[in-house]
Amino acid sequence: MRRFLSLAIAGAFTLLFSAQAQAQVLTFTASLSGSNEAPVVPATGAGGTATVTLDTVADTVTWVVDVFNLPTGNTAAHIHVGGPGVSGPVVINFTVEPGISNDFRISGTARASDLVPRAAQGLNSWDDLEQAMVLGQTYVNVHTQANPGGEIRGQLVLRP
Repeated sequence: MRRFLSLAIAGAFTLLFSAQAQAQVLTFTASLSGSNEAPVVPATGAGGTATVTLDTVADTVTWVVDVFNLPTGNTAAHIHVGGPGVSGPVVINFTVEPGISNDFRISGTARASDLVPRAAQGLNSWDDLEQAMVLGQTYVNVHTQANPGGEIRGQLVLRP
């Protein structure tokens, strides 16, 4: 009986550690500017940075977006699907307090249930989002009253 319990405990530890070894957290960054928008927003003095982490086991995306010198109040912020210079639809909505300008931070977490599927872009599942992110086909966008299509944007780039 004692040998059976020892083997069972050893098996449980093996499963636990192999599951942890398969957990993968990927980090993406973006530099946000008006020149990255499509079309370009040349008159903005705003900028920002975004760090987005993707946990492929927990199926979560966590973000921290720092915005600087935003000249008019924000209206929304999101992750969009689309390549560099290509406008695409929203796939993850950020919760933002509307009307904030100047310097501020947006942070939060989304789960698979928060995904907005986009069949026309081939994004139908969380796995599709993960693939789009790894392939550089997603970007962060901050929208404002003056530029409702987007004031600053940055392509998400996988960090080694």
